[in-house]
Amino acid sequence: MANESSSSIPAPLRAIEGSLRSLLGSSDEDAIRAVDVVLRHAIDNRASDIHLEPWDDCLSVRYRIDGLLHEAARLPIQHYPKILGRVKVVARMLTYQKDMPQDGRIDPEATACGKAMRVSTFPTVYGEKIVIRVLDADPSLFSLDALGFRAEVAAALRVIVGRPQGTLLLTGPASSGKTTTIYALLKEIINARTTAAHVVTIEDPVEYRLGRVAQTEVNPHVGFTFDAALRSLMRQDPEVIMIGEIRDLETARVAIQAGLTGHLVISTIHSGTAAGVFTRLLDMGVEPYLVASSITGVLAQRLLRRNCPSCATACAPDPALARRFGLADAGVSFVCGRGCEACQGIGYRGRSAIGELLAVDDVIANLILSRPRTFVVHEAALNRGMVPLATDGARCVREGLTTLEELARVLPAETVSMTQAD
Repeated sequence: MANESSSSIPAPLRAIEGSLRSLLGSSDEDAIRAVDVVLRHAIDNRASDIHLEPWDDCLSVRYRIDGLLHEAARLPIQHYPKILGRVKVVARMLTYQKDMPQDGRIDPEATACGKAMRVSTFPTVYGEKIVIRVLDADPSLFSLDALGFRAEVAAALRVIVGRPQGTLLLTGPASSGKTTTIYALLKEIINARTTAAHVVTIEDPVEYRLGRVAQTEVNPHVGFTFDAALRSLMRQDPEVIMIGEIRDLETARVAIQAGLTGHLVISTIHSGTAAGVFTRLLDMGVEPYLVASSITGVLAQRLLRRNCPSCATACAPDPALARRFGLADAGVSFVCGRGCEACQGIGYRGRSAIGELLAVDDVIANLILSRPRTFVVHEAALNRGMVPLATDGARCVREGLTTLEELARVLPAETVSMTQAD
């Protein structure tokens, strides 16, 4: 019910509900203070996103922490209109528009928390739901060495982006860290080149401002799509081009052509595995010779929650999971977080990247010309030294960085069967 705290709320987060209930009243000032508390607690608890969602009997406040949503409060629904209005005001949205989605931005100086945020609203049968993305531009986030990849993957990525031309593609589901990895690679490029590099990005939207990079946002409402922006950009003499996502044949062709004509191109594309990217491009209609000639590497990545260092202790895993990831007879000392104040009672704190990097050499390039099926490319890459996602994730479990349960959450069984090593 609306006047009850959810038993699923971790104890450290549950205190937020009490703070909010004590503030809420009938005045606009109460709503202003309540929104400030929601935002401040999100920052204090390392949330990346804040969800304010009207339900049939209450307002749900949820925080996405290390990739997973955690409920923080259930508030009386009658307070939501003023809270919604306050968020729209600080995000510079139309307060009277309620039946269409809106996007806005909260500047750091607009609230007491001092962080930039991206805001989106979406109409539902119970009212508009709000999702707020915290844009925490921590410079350490954009260091390739700090992301958690194996040293061999980081070194190979540096080789690929150190070339003057070619196309590097990243793949993985939403919230798998692709944008952060790309920003880290752009920082590597800027720092490694002795002369000032002309780096341009086309994004949807620009989440972090990088300083020495020309960044732009697409605007499909006026025809400024990824394809249109990329075609215009080619007349601007760029050296390095970052494209937020390859979504269609036109963008794919222009991007891959750019990688052939003296530009270094970095972009993302949706696929389950690194090998699957080639199938996706060929299915789009990109000619095999273009794919084989332009793409220099594909990185498939995921983010694993890390065991909280303050409460991690030895534990016994599910035997079926241990067998699934090849760790049943490996003499592994399994570790898991029990939950403490430092991790908000969750047991995990922070995330680390795992990745399979498929570097394209002459063997892989010649194979692509024959339009092979995904598993054929995957097997060829394994034979040439690629470490699959499941193997990289199992390494993290062996080292005590995460749990088998977390690895199974991030890599479903069908993905493991594809990425499992020989």
